[in-house]
Amino acid sequence: MKFIGHNSDIINYLVNDLTLLNSTLKQFKEHEVDGEPAISLMFELAYTDADVMLVFRNVFKNGFDVNPAAEAYEVDSCKFYHIGSKVYLSLDPDESEDGYDGISADDNDYVLASDVEGYIFEDDEHA
Repeated sequence: MKFIGHNSDIINYLVNDLTLLNSTLKQFKEHEVDGEPAISLMFELAYTDADVMLVFRNVFKNGFDVNPAAEAYEVDSCKFYHIGSKVYLSLDPDESEDGYDGISADDNDYVLASDVEGYIFEDDEHA
């Protein structure tokens, strides 16, 4: 497991070097980190032999109605932003012209948190 970034760094990393598009969400976990609500998401990336884990800390909103990793959940589209002092990820975003840029009330499967950390698992390191 290798740390690959925090907040804007991990967002930029997953836009420039790797991508969550066409990945499969294989693990979803609600838990606590340092007494604060947290969510961990593990993605199997489509274009490499690596998995990426995102750990959202101090979660303000959890927009996942059920455990999305219970069945094969492929990421066809996503929003991943650092907005002010918060981080936002939606795996089922509103793609209309009004909802394309920023948080939309029509986004689904989302998390809003104060921080996110990213880790990569390569080859035989998979969790």
